Amino acid sequence: MPSTQPTQFTPGKTGEELLPVALQKVFATQTVANERGEARPLSDNVASEEAVKLYRVVKVLRPKLSAEIGFAQGISTTAILQALADNDTGKHHVIDPNQSQQYENCGLSLVRQARLAEWMVFHENFAEEVIPSLSELQFAFIDSSHLFDLTVSEFVLLDKKLSVGGVIGFHDLWMPSLRKVLRYILSNRAYQIYRLPEEETPRRNGLKKIKAGIAAALRRLPRGSRRCFSAELLQPWSTFGLSNMAFIQKTAHDRRAWRFHCEF
Repeated sequence: MPSTQPTQFTPGKTGEELLPVALQKVFATQTVANERGEARPLSDNVASEEAVKLYRVVKVLRPKLSAEIGFAQGISTTAILQALADNDTGKHHVIDPNQSQQYENCGLSLVRQARLAEWMVFHENFAEEVIPSLSELQFAFIDSSHLFDLTVSEFVLLDKKLSVGGVIGFHDLWMPSLRKVLRYILSNRAYQIYRLPEEETPRRNGLKKIKAGIAAALRRLPRGSRRCFSAELLQPWSTFGLSNMAFIQKTAHDRRAWRFHCEF
């Protein structure tokens, strides 16, 4: 049996009980410990409900091999590793060149506290130095530089390793750069939005319905006329129904013609 820290299941909670006790304590105290055991403020992390969602996505997908770009204080990683442990299968490659210098090995410390290190392979390198050597992936999570061009390059590296049906997650979609990345992928690559089986498309309020109706009418215009309008106007971000963390699923290998391009 896997040697992992037991999770607490308390009726009436919102899902945080699915996470390891060490991670629950981090959210409760808003602090993490570095490699010397010194407390540091919690920062640069996914929220508790996002950690729970990561756990649930990985629990459903049951990946044999997964990867994560961006480790920081180890919050998202620990949630993913707990799902692998509960599935009793999988290995998670975590990539972060700044773990020791910028984060004082807080991420490594948290993973050890949660007794989940056996499910992880850590690389203190850049993504382009690691991903090409990995085998086929079924899940990946990107939460690193957040610059548009670097995030696109990380996506391209992961896509080459991701199996059809595999899923990639993105965090911090409040940022225009990340929204643009998602727009590019969904418009130009063979990906679709992935939702958990129990999830429903968020209901739109009145204003969002009006905006969606206008956008739909504009998209029905002849192609030449549509060129007068921006992609953001033709499909406002609100119509995607995504939160601050989103997942997309690969539906086919890349077979685009060399001249293909779709506005995003």
